[in-house]
Amino acid sequence: MVRNQEMKGRRKIKKRKKSLNIVHVISIVFIAYFGFTFFNQQLKLNKYNSQIEMYTKEIEAKQYLVEYYNNKNENISSDQYIESVAREKLGLVKPYETVYVDSNK
Repeated sequence: MVRNQEMKGRRKIKKRKKSLNIVHVISIVFIAYFGFTFFNQQLKLNKYNSQIEMYTKEIEAKQYLVEYYNNKNENISSDQYIESVAREKLGLVKPYETVYVDSNK
């Protein structure tokens, strides 16, 4: 009888060991999955942050160009700009001005 009780005790211990092993395996799988998922999400997050930085720089450059062309547009309609273009590119002069030509050119 004592021996029967010892065998039953050993069976319970074996069952506990098996169930503990399964719990350990499940825990390890869960931790590995969590780690893998965390790592992949971190990679994606880094990629998205670099894209955000790139697009932010691109937006700033475009805003600079918009500002430049808006200023250029304002200057184009001014009389001073029109006069400078007429003098430099077209070679025009005002009626009362005397034109001197540099002979060294």
